[in-house]
Amino acid sequence: MNPSPIREAVSKIALKSRYKEIISFAAGEPDPDVLPRRAYAELFSEILSKYRKSLNYSPSEGVPDLREEIAKFMKEYESVDASMENIVVTVGGSQALDIIARIMFEPGDIVVTENPSYVNTLLCWRHYGVKVVGIPMDDHGIVVEELEKALKKLRSSGRKVKLVYVIPTGQNPSGITMSMDRRRYLLEVASKYDVIVVEDTAYNHLVYEETSVKPLKSMDKEERVIYVGSFSKVLGTGLRIGWINADPDVIEKIRYCKQPMDMCPPVPSQYLVLEVLKRKLFDDIKEKAIKSYRMKRDIMLEALDKHLPGLKHTKPVAGMFILLWLPEKIDAWTFADRLLEEYDVAVIPATPFYTDGSGWNVIRLNFSMANPELIEEGVKRISDLVNKFV
Repeated sequence: MNPSPIREAVSKIALKSRYKEIISFAAGEPDPDVLPRRAYAELFSEILSKYRKSLNYSPSEGVPDLREEIAKFMKEYESVDASMENIVVTVGGSQALDIIARIMFEPGDIVVTENPSYVNTLLCWRHYGVKVVGIPMDDHGIVVEELEKALKKLRSSGRKVKLVYVIPTGQNPSGITMSMDRRRYLLEVASKYDVIVVEDTAYNHLVYEETSVKPLKSMDKEERVIYVGSFSKVLGTGLRIGWINADPDVIEKIRYCKQPMDMCPPVPSQYLVLEVLKRKLFDDIKEKAIKSYRMKRDIMLEALDKHLPGLKHTKPVAGMFILLWLPEKIDAWTFADRLLEEYDVAVIPATPFYTDGSGWNVIRLNFSMANPELIEEGVKRISDLVNKFV
């Protein structure tokens, strides 16, 4: 069993930040100063008075009124026709992905992901004994031609892929957003090879440029897409409210699997999200976040072009992350350790996000949590250390 490099880094940063100011480009979270904490405090006060059972268990699949509001939310924001009966509220998107593994995987199964992909999903699913096959990405997302080649090769060898896992918008760790052509092509290939697609939509509502992309689920005519949603990145990661939308047979298995796991998602948080949706507060919270994170993204991109002009990096239109390729001879783990110890800057080595051991010289940078006044200084320190190595 391997640790999460993100959570390990967060622990290390927290310890060092007790006695020294750290410029952190590490954890991918909302800026606490963007979240409406005062409004939440007032809502929680109302909730405790209004909802008699707000501190008791809810049904394992979530508060019925919240599931109904999530169905409306999916229709309004994602153009997905969902019913509350086909929605299960989870403890963030992470639990949703864990439950999918529990109901679907047997040791030795094959799952296909983008390469790189979200490291905590890779770690979680490998705990169930699956083999992960990564498909390369370019600026338009997963290279579906390569996906089809892999599926064809595996089928010809008598091996069936259990599912394909993708983060189409603002992908973690790359920040890349899959084009509409790729999305359509992905669904065509999934249909051709009869493969389930798990769509992780954690960053769907943090989009900084005009795009015409739609969720895969909104184009799913065969009920083969399992939609994993989360309010964490807009409303707050500590609320731990996500959900799964899938066909009735899958949802029934998810309900049965979830019941002994946690009894129910955090009930006060469920009611808070319910009130945010009912009172139409989501747009204001989202727009404030987008304005802040777009500004920080732009500062970071400008700083990278200024201080590290020869190095490749992604240019996200959504999400919270930028990938930066260091010179080839620099090991990302060694670089990140020295950067924290000598320069008081925290980044995440991207190596464990890669499914095939590549990415040894790549680091992930988060801009949403960064202090905008310190972003350029942090990038300059990265440049200073790069120059030491070369």
